[in-house]
Amino acid sequence: MARHRLLDFNNELLTCIAGHLELEDLKNLSQVCHRLAVVCHSDAVWKEMLINKFGVGYKMAKESWKEMYTRKHDDPQHNRICPHLSDVNAKCLEPYIQRYHQVLNWLPKNLNCRTCGQNQQDAGLCLYIWQGNTRLRCRDCAYRYHASIPGRHGIMFRMNVLQMYCFTCSRLLGESRGDQSEAEYVDHLLEIITRDSELGRGAMERRKQCMDERQLYAHDCDRLSVLTSGQYFFVDRMWICSWFLRLCDGKVGVGPIDNTALADENGRLNPSARPRGAFSGGFSIVTPELWNYLVETYGLLGPAFGAEDAQGPAYDELHKAIDNWGLT
Repeated sequence: MARHRLLDFNNELLTCIAGHLELEDLKNLSQVCHRLAVVCHSDAVWKEMLINKFGVGYKMAKESWKEMYTRKHDDPQHNRICPHLSDVNAKCLEPYIQRYHQVLNWLPKNLNCRTCGQNQQDAGLCLYIWQGNTRLRCRDCAYRYHASIPGRHGIMFRMNVLQMYCFTCSRLLGESRGDQSEAEYVDHLLEIITRDSELGRGAMERRKQCMDERQLYAHDCDRLSVLTSGQYFFVDRMWICSWFLRLCDGKVGVGPIDNTALADENGRLNPSARPRGAFSGGFSIVTPELWNYLVETYGLLGPAFGAEDAQGPAYDELHKAIDNWGLT
């Protein structure tokens, strides 16, 4: 009797019911009859399960909801797929497109934080998005607002650098640590806010450059693989630190590379130069590929120093310092 009553429901309601089941229960339900098997194996059920169990309502366009469910199932700590990002959609961003254009054009009107009232033209205005509610806030007020109520899952959108940060997951979204589905959804949201604007397209290009350069830093700078290759260049450590910190803040670097502090009075690599530390005479090592990219992109002030410039007894202490660097 219960089976017949269940089959009286339309497919939409059956999909909703199946989407609340555990995997083993879903499997058992699919074995009842052909109609329920069709419903249980439909991709719509996996979408319901993904939303109900994990709170994720987005995926890559080229994949199925079942594939997305499987990947999210393997990400229980939200290290790569943020469920709170699902609260951000076109509906909550649309009213702020014009405001974003004001930010791009440095127009002071309506650029005040709605909490503290301070003008955020220089610091950059943020949108704090939580449960579909969106408010203009400065970064400090967004942090305070998030911390004021336990369990709040806010997303902060930094309008001037096109960064989205999840307070609960404690990471930037759609960037190096994120899953490809998360990155695709973030790009979709950013395209909404920057559309119909040449300056917005330029901001998107700078964002991509910033993310690409962070990947270069992660793989081609101050790594053991760079050192053991035997082919590397020395870059002033203070410049590298400044460049990387700007990338972390969503901004591209400023040039040129200034290697003058690495040269001695004769214009050679100073044997007293040492790795690590943001101090004058400190250096980082980079691959030839990253060196060429940095010089082409930002320019060079001072000499270029490579591994071949650190040969001879005068550089024994420098090499000992590199050996003790502890690169991984």
